[in-house]
Amino acid sequence: MRRATPVLMTLLLAVSALAAVPAATMAQEATQTEQAATNQAAPGAQLAGVVGVGEAELDGEVDSRAYGIRIAQANTEDARADVVADQFGDVEQRLTDLETQRDELGAARDNGSVSEGEYRAKAAKLHAESKNARRLANETNETASELPAEKLEARDINATAIQTLSDRAGNLTGPEVAEIARGIGGDNVGQQARPEAAGDRGGDRGGNQTDRDGERTERQPVDTATERDSTPPVSSD
Repeated sequence: MRRATPVLMTLLLAVSALAAVPAATMAQEATQTEQAATNQAAPGAQLAGVVGVGEAELDGEVDSRAYGIRIAQANTEDARADVVADQFGDVEQRLTDLETQRDELGAARDNGSVSEGEYRAKAAKLHAESKNARRLANETNETASELPAEKLEARDINATAIQTLSDRAGNLTGPEVAEIARGIGGDNVGQQARPEAAGDRGGDRGGNQTDRDGERTERQPVDTATERDSTPPVSSD
């Protein structure tokens, strides 16, 4: 019986080791699950983030269209320069406010005064709002590029200052926040809800339009001669 004791101890150790493997696996899986939960907003925070992003996108579309209308109604270079100056000041103040919000939100996350889910929801909305500011800056820059430099300088702005606004907006949130925003609002977060109809934006004096990424699209000329030829004659009867 004494010689059987080492064999029995070996068997007991083997069984204990085998029992420890599932326990270790379960502990690892629990850790991974906890980490995944940390990286996902709670359902309530997720919904708040989706709503916040949607509101920001709608506000951005309204602001963009309002600017286009103002430019379209400005019939002189001085009038357009005044609109550009007003928009410049608005975007500059908006960016300052967003940068303050970003810093306060980051500090709140660090000191634990907001939950991770709440942080992610607010960060997603902040990212969408930064995209709005950048789009407005680009639209302002487009209009300014078609105005004489002296008209802008008389209002204490220039093309470089407007481009700086666009750069500030583009750098307001980093890759982490951009990824959070995509996880909540989708890949197109911050983009306009629907394409613009012709004539919604002043764009430039030639009627060219600007898409949501800042690229200009040329309006196709109308062949009036072809239109006249294709018009059916009016019967004298």
